[in-house]
Amino acid sequence: MLSDGSVSASLGAMRPLVEKLDMLLASAQEYSSLPKRIKDGMQLLEHDVEVLSFYLDELAEVEDPPPMAKCWMNEAHDLSYDMEDYIDILLFVPPDHFIKKKKKRRRRKKKMMIKKRLKWYKQIVCRAQVSEHGIKTSKIIHVNVPRLPSKPKIAKTISEFRSYVQEAIERYDRYSLQCCSTLRRRFLSTSIMLPMPYEEAAHIVIDGRMNEFINSLAANDAADQQQLKVVSVLGSGCLGKTTLANVLYDRIRMQFECRAFIQVSKNPDMKRLFRDLFLQLHKKKQPRPANCNDFDISDINISKHLQDKRYLIVIDDLWDASVWDIIKYAFPKGNCGSRIIITTQIDDVALTCCSDHSEHVFEMKPLDGDYSRKLFFDKFSGSESDCPEEFKQVTKEIVDICGGLPLATINIASHLANQDTEVSMDFLAYIRDTLRSYLWSNSTSEITKQVFNLIYNNLPHYLKTCLLYLHIYPEASIIWKDDLVKQWVAEGFIATRKGKKQDQEMIEKAAGLYFDALIERRFIQPSYINYNNKVLSCTVHEVVRDLIAHKSAEENFIVVVDCNRKNIALSHKVRRLSLVFGDAKYAKIPANITKSQVRSLRFSGLFECMPCISEFKVLRLLDLQLFGYCGDPDPIDLTGISELFQLRYLKIASDVCIRLPNRMQGLNCLETLDILNATRITAIPWDIIHLPHLLHLILPVDTNLLDWIGSTSDSVIHEWSLGKLNYLQDLHLTFFPTLPFYNHLEASMEVLGSLIGGHGNLKTIVVAHGSHGTSPPSPEI
Repeated sequence: MLSDGSVSASLGAMRPLVEKLDMLLASAQEYSSLPKRIKDGMQLLEHDVEVLSFYLDELAEVEDPPPMAKCWMNEAHDLSYDMEDYIDILLFVPPDHFIKKKKKRRRRKKKMMIKKRLKWYKQIVCRAQVSEHGIKTSKIIHVNVPRLPSKPKIAKTISEFRSYVQEAIERYDRYSLQCCSTLRRRFLSTSIMLPMPYEEAAHIVIDGRMNEFINSLAANDAADQQQLKVVSVLGSGCLGKTTLANVLYDRIRMQFECRAFIQVSKNPDMKRLFRDLFLQLHKKKQPRPANCNDFDISDINISKHLQDKRYLIVIDDLWDASVWDIIKYAFPKGNCGSRIIITTQIDDVALTCCSDHSEHVFEMKPLDGDYSRKLFFDKFSGSESDCPEEFKQVTKEIVDICGGLPLATINIASHLANQDTEVSMDFLAYIRDTLRSYLWSNSTSEITKQVFNLIYNNLPHYLKTCLLYLHIYPEASIIWKDDLVKQWVAEGFIATRKGKKQDQEMIEKAAGLYFDALIERRFIQPSYINYNNKVLSCTVHEVVRDLIAHKSAEENFIVVVDCNRKNIALSHKVRRLSLVFGDAKYAKIPANITKSQVRSLRFSGLFECMPCISEFKVLRLLDLQLFGYCGDPDPIDLTGISELFQLRYLKIASDVCIRLPNRMQGLNCLETLDILNATRITAIPWDIIHLPHLLHLILPVDTNLLDWIGSTSDSVIHEWSLGKLNYLQDLHLTFFPTLPFYNHLEASMEVLGSLIGGHGNLKTIVVAHGSHGTSPPSPEI
């Protein structure tokens, strides 16, 4: 049985809040001398929160709650976030902070108490040994940690929260929201099955005419085939254009010296587009997430690299001919038999890319009845002949409703096949009738969107939440599984077993299964797959992105501020914020957003537009992609990170110099520190070895860590060996050899062995031979 310990889009932090209140009350009863009225208030608050949580759970199971119920739910889970943020501050305090002391001893002990505990509550001054590119310096540093509220303030706040909770319970009864429980969804699919192999599904979609088109692209014998050939795949949304492009790419890519597959959003960031293209063309293996040290890449760099080479480029989902007019100069014509494949929904774009050669435009149509039935029944029952006779009529009606759209057809078939119990006639009729009620539009995208909406409504809460989180990424992003899994865990989205303490490895494994479940249900599409047929990254289809954007707005789950489009009616209570500023010079965060309530922040843009990090006081997750102009003299000050005592995930990518805090020892909750793609850092805080919950440590390529360790003193080595990285699972380092090479390498390896010998949980150690501008390879690729 899953516990109530996970955060979710529809329930907010209500489930972990109940557990934390129980922990706080137990700690107060055992250790603390808090006044009895505060303890009683905590106990009463816990009882009221349990009632509120029960009511919220009931409404969360309703298939389509009325507007009044949705409004009440949003207010309830907003309240849960506020309460959890406050309870976390109290839980952060050592249990003996409130121990009552005799008046005579209190003053005498006070100074000792301050020396031991002050670093957790006030600003302290301490000396730290830091390394700035091999130069040891001693600096005075400051660490700011939130003050503990006074006892009267705690009593007042607990009382206020209880009154808010009681008011919410009274509104629930006054609005008769309990009547909504009769509208519970009828069916719930929770099983995870192996997906239909990608190639198998693709072969059904691709008919003989498409095969002829594919073969014509691979041909390279005639003289005209030696010239650069640009072809367009044209069709409305959800007809399988991306599927066809993937099949084309996989079948013929080994015939080309350089190759790349890029996706384009409706409002593309041209710098990012050129960077992604450049990195793929320069690596035979698929790249890790794009480095941010190449923002000056242009069509000229790419054109020079492709000169006199045979290349294959796929540009997926192009919306505007003006974008093609910019990027086409990156592709030299030559006579090497190069190929460019464009997919688009716009007729004019298709013709423009092909220089008005209509014979180079392949127009896709919906599947005919035979292909649609084969695609459906191969997933639903194995074959049409294996389908029970009594189901054939209703399943034929379901296939007809899908209108020959491959994505809609295979999703409904997968949903039916994934049911925990045997499919009944009532269930099939329910699916058919529900789809009919949705399908008021003839738009292919709208039909597919409503199919996804039906499946989404029947997902368990944890999968809904993980899916909605993808809205934090910009359009056309390649989303890497290992990064996404760490972010889900840091957010607290992963459900655990009730009453059992599970280690982080099991939690991340569960998160990986959630990712696989979303792949199986076609909510996300595989992007890169390794030799073991393991999906390493994914993309989000435009239709799914529109759906999760709508659902996220309903739940006030994630707010995206994009300088390319206007944001209307932003809530002042924003818990997860994505700032997509691109190269805009004067973009800024909306004034009505309260920064102190934001739990997750993802920023992409010029460093001048980055908000002050220390103002986001309750951040759990921070993902920064910073870039600037060449020659920026001063480093970006990120020392405010040391004040984020709840931070669990920190990732920084930057092409400009950044200054990290000299000390990060106060970040006791930090699980992931990824600064691999931060090209210039003034100093790495060496006290990261004392972070007790750090699991993933990924350092930048110019850290020269082994070189520093190889020449450091025995006292520092001893400090490393006494570090608290007991849970560390992944360690990524880079080695820059110096002369004499072999002696230095041997000494450095011996030192590294002595440092990590006591850390039995290490699973991955990457020690890469460094050269500026390269990244350590991923062990998964």
